[in-house]
Amino acid sequence: MIGGAAVNMRSQGAGGARGTSRISPKMVAAVALGVLAIVFIFQNTATGSVSFLFWDIEAPAWLWLTIIFVVGLAVGWVIGRSRAKRKG
Repeated sequence: MIGGAAVNMRSQGAGGARGTSRISPKMVAAVALGVLAIVFIFQNTATGSVSFLFWDIEAPAWLWLTIIFVVGLAVGWVIGRSRAKRKG
């Protein structure tokens, strides 16, 4: 009981026969890698320059790392959706 009210801790999703949810090893690995990426980003605050095609841009390293991380998330999401569509 929290604050005099009972709290139902069971999941409504695909947790199993009894309705309990389990955290998958994939989810634990994803969260751990995400936390490590964020720590890495915040530890690299120096300014750096990036040359791409005919652009030469100078910006803080944390900005470049954040952009690369977000692009990686987007690519992973798109690939995951395309795999799910093929299966189902």
